[in-house]
Amino acid sequence: MTAVAAGGSPAAGDPGGSRPAAGSGGPAAGGAGNAPNPPAPGPGPEQAKDAPDGAPQGSKSPAAAEEAAAQQQAPQSGPGAESYEATGQLGQGSQRRGHLQNAVANVEGDMVGGDKYVVLLGGRRRKLRALSPLIAERVRFAYCAPAALSDAREALARQRVLILRGTAGYGKSAMAVRLLLGACRGTLYHLDSGVDFASLAEQLENDGGVIERGAGFLLERPDDIANLGRETYDKVQAALSQADAWMVVTATTGELTDGELLAGVKDLRDAPQPLEVVRAHLRWRLGERDADRLLAREDVRDVITELLGGLPACRQAGDLAAALSEQYDLHGSIDLDRLREHRARLEAEDFEIWAEGLPDPGARSFALALAVLNGLPQEDVAQAARSLRDRLEDDGPYLRSTGPDGRVVRSKDPFETPLRRQLPRLRARERGKPGGEPGTILEYKDPDYARRVILHAWTQYGIQEELLDWLGELVVHPSEQVRVYAAASGLGVLAAESYRHIERRVLGPWAHSDSALRRTAVAYALSVACQNPWVREQATALVQGWYAEERPVAQAAAARVHGLGAVSDRPVEELARLFAVDSVTVAVAVGCALADLVADDADVTGSVLSVLRAKSEEHRSGRAALLAFLIVAAQVVVETKDLKDAGADATVPEWPTLLHLAHWRHELRDPFVRLWRGALNESFFHDEAEQVIGGWAKLAERDSELREMFRLLVGAIAHQDTRSGRILRGCADSWIRPDRIVQLPLTAAVVHAQLDLERV
Repeated sequence: MTAVAAGGSPAAGDPGGSRPAAGSGGPAAGGAGNAPNPPAPGPGPEQAKDAPDGAPQGSKSPAAAEEAAAQQQAPQSGPGAESYEATGQLGQGSQRRGHLQNAVANVEGDMVGGDKYVVLLGGRRRKLRALSPLIAERVRFAYCAPAALSDAREALARQRVLILRGTAGYGKSAMAVRLLLGACRGTLYHLDSGVDFASLAEQLENDGGVIERGAGFLLERPDDIANLGRETYDKVQAALSQADAWMVVTATTGELTDGELLAGVKDLRDAPQPLEVVRAHLRWRLGERDADRLLAREDVRDVITELLGGLPACRQAGDLAAALSEQYDLHGSIDLDRLREHRARLEAEDFEIWAEGLPDPGARSFALALAVLNGLPQEDVAQAARSLRDRLEDDGPYLRSTGPDGRVVRSKDPFETPLRRQLPRLRARERGKPGGEPGTILEYKDPDYARRVILHAWTQYGIQEELLDWLGELVVHPSEQVRVYAAASGLGVLAAESYRHIERRVLGPWAHSDSALRRTAVAYALSVACQNPWVREQATALVQGWYAEERPVAQAAAARVHGLGAVSDRPVEELARLFAVDSVTVAVAVGCALADLVADDADVTGSVLSVLRAKSEEHRSGRAALLAFLIVAAQVVVETKDLKDAGADATVPEWPTLLHLAHWRHELRDPFVRLWRGALNESFFHDEAEQVIGGWAKLAERDSELREMFRLLVGAIAHQDTRSGRILRGCADSWIRPDRIVQLPLTAAVVHAQLDLERV
């Protein structure tokens, strides 16, 4: 290992002189990296497939052994190495963070996105939940307006906060949504009924400490409404008025105890007739012509009267209309006996009725694929659905005969149900991709469905092994979005529900896998599952065991978990201790984990740079720390549209986060510059350093403001450091070589000019 021992770099201009031969160990001094990895303690889904029948657990098939041998022969640095890959994709860490945030929101039911908006309930900060688009759509297009709607609308306009009071079945919730849809111009939020009225005005806050302008808030039958008094009402009203926001609270008769609130109350005394509610919903779902044709049938009207009676029942009438339209859409006719059976089952939860009523394995597979990949491109969802269906179906004959045309008859018809008919059954919709990109994405109308569909399939049917095998395929998918969603939205939800089984079946084996993608999937899964306090306690012990192992792959898995803050309150310190491990695999994992921390919270940048600088000066940890720095430098970016200090000259969408922060925060400059000097002078990862500085130079070529930051960085690095200045000059020379396809003349010119000033 003397070729890679820290302390003593080759002269500049011979960057590859001490690069280790293929199969040598990691970046630190010592020889731990030469020891072969022992077999995993048990087979994961992928290991079970690789092992031949009768082979002991942990044994590898010839193909798997060949793959492992190829990995041992892979270079430890430079092109083809995992270190080079980790430093080669600008902004990869920030992109991962965005995918993970959206995947977590997918199964938390928070489709607002981001984390700007929270509400305090019971002393805990929770994200606000946007009103289900499914509810908003029904009210927008199938609302049967009562006579009192106009008076209620005027009352809300005057008061900002309105209390709708009435008995069950009168449509209070629907009217509340209708009022808010007409009044607010921002996001419409559905507040938790457990909200504390005593501090409601203070609880509705975003990062700036104010209510989002133009927002609307629906609060249905709050638990604490008996404590609502005039003082609290006035405080909430003032806060809403200042933010141009709106709130509607629903309550039943007799719940209010403060007589001074009556001026803010609107009583609902009239309710639409059930038949008219059914008519409104059918016209929305089927069109006016087909709806009126159905309701012209006396037997249909009789069944509606039989099932709903003459009493107000707005919600039940809407549900019955949905069942009627679904039957008509699927079969072109109405089965009245089946309709009666459906009504009898309405005592059970609507979700179970819908989920168990999906007509075939294709629809169920699509529903599950959409639940895991909710909000992703249609092509990815369709591919995942077909893969799952292949696992769940075994209905084809072992020998298939040919058809009349001489071709083998297919057991499954891919043209059976077009997407336009599938989506209404799944209560889903398609939207255009953001930013004008061609194509569509698919999502459930109700964001709560994603988690519920996954758990329903896991708990109600004996398909656990098929689901895990399917998720094991998705976490190594070519698309990073699919990988992140499969691990977080899929495996994470299952780990929170059945932790012991998932730990034994997946988490442990994957943590010891040679696949970096599977180890990363473990981290994503635990970032979701550890929101459960019991799971967090168990997972902390599990990860500590990996952390203390002598096996680099297990330590790498532990590092990725720490990078997401899933099991430790001091992740930077936990990660720093892993720099002493003599393994490029571990060093790359620590670098990616630190990139995850910085991408999630830029405020940790100071502590990250401080630790990296200290470790870079230690003999045993130096090279690993410098590689981790390069990974953070490459992988974390900030969007210029979100920066107040980005001027009109910012012409690229992203800037390197470390460069931007060091430019504006004086306390970060010294460790930042010293780390760059160390990275440029480190021969073992010379190619990685050139790759990162070259990536920054490409951005600077297209952005004059960023180019100025880059020039100042070059000057700081080269100041009184001739060796580093010469390395930078060599880099700049390479950017304008005649044989280079894409040259960087502007960036090279400012670098040369700055180095001339430094007399390098």
